Amino acid sequence: MATKDFILPDLGEGVHEGQIVRLMARTGDAVREDQPLMEVETDKASVEIPSPFSGTIAKWHVKEGQAVKVGEVMVTFADGPAESGEGNLGATERSSPAASLSASIVRPGADKAAANGGVAVAVAAPAARRAPASPAVRKLARQHNLDIETIRGSGPGGRITRADVERAASSVAPSRAATDSVARLPSSPPIVGPRPAPIAEPVEPPGASDHDNWGPVRRQKNSMARRTIAANMVQSWTTIPHVTDSDDADVTDLDRLRRGYPAPENGQRKITMLAFVIRAVARALTMHPEFNAVFDAEHDQIVYRRYINIAIGVHTERGLITPVIRNTDQLSVIEIADSLIDLSAKAREAKFTVNDTRGGTYTLSNPGALGGSRYSTPIIPPGQCAVLALGRMRLMPWVVDGVLQPRLILPLSHSFDHRIADGGHEVAFMRQVIESLENPARLLL
Repeated sequence: MATKDFILPDLGEGVHEGQIVRLMARTGDAVREDQPLMEVETDKASVEIPSPFSGTIAKWHVKEGQAVKVGEVMVTFADGPAESGEGNLGATERSSPAASLSASIVRPGADKAAANGGVAVAVAAPAARRAPASPAVRKLARQHNLDIETIRGSGPGGRITRADVERAASSVAPSRAATDSVARLPSSPPIVGPRPAPIAEPVEPPGASDHDNWGPVRRQKNSMARRTIAANMVQSWTTIPHVTDSDDADVTDLDRLRRGYPAPENGQRKITMLAFVIRAVARALTMHPEFNAVFDAEHDQIVYRRYINIAIGVHTERGLITPVIRNTDQLSVIEIADSLIDLSAKAREAKFTVNDTRGGTYTLSNPGALGGSRYSTPIIPPGQCAVLALGRMRLMPWVVDGVLQPRLILPLSHSFDHRIADGGHEVAFMRQVIESLENPARLLL
């Protein structure tokens, strides 16, 4: 029987290893060319690796949770059906009963292949097909107490989307409400006196159960993304001399302009305040190139980039992701808003690729959108000079032309590399950003 090995392919520039998140077929399965074979997590993205050819899986050389390097053998294919028996099981199936159960139920695309007259799947017993869905969608289903295996997917290949889960949740809401109303009927004498505050259901952290000297704990092995974030933050904080400046922008007029901005005919575009801030920062970077630079300690140089790629900090289940809007200075406010809509969609579906997060020259973080505090100390990403964090906008008493009046104020926190820029540079840069936000007509040019 002829066999072929499949090695972990190149996952993008600068990516040398990944972590196996999920094996999407088991030993003995017949798979088609381009059928999803496994999910691999790199430092900034989770990607599905398709099968390079059709055949039968003879042996897995990796298991879920394992770190693998580019070029390592992942799986061996055979031209014919694999023999049954324990001796032919892959590494993931021998590792533990739980791993064996997981491998036995993950068979995406097998039913479709049979329906199309494809190669029959060689397994000892029937196995259930796991519903295809992203980790974010699965979490949403758990939050609604829904069994995701019972939801019909409307995405490509029957993939379950966020909208599918939300429709399923809305359909069961009335029956649950009726059940809750019955449960609330009085069955005992009313309680006299003040009621105690309700105790919220505690959040169960991930990981395996364990104990330390003082009580129960849970231990969670760091993901590839979390390890990379930690390494980058240590590198940044220990090698870049951070200086943070905080200031405020009166965005009352800008917010009025934003709300009155013409929407397209389908009415789907939403222009957020962030789009205008990105436009203001891009304009300021063209006039203050030191904040679009990087300090090259190895060659004792400051490298000024002639292109402006603004990275946007996005909070996801996997941690902080910084997808990049390329050539930002060449985009209008509407084009920037469209780019943000695309980034939001990818964040919901966890569809960022490795290259989506590469090449940033300046970073914007928006903790205010999550209800964050007014000011913070954002950490500069390695390979950049500065990062701007937006605080939570709020109406505040403000003096305008000697008159106290309520104004919408946007707090700004700006960290920069003091090896590249000095205080005078930073004050001029921030002043230009704030003046653009307070005179929004400039952002439309």
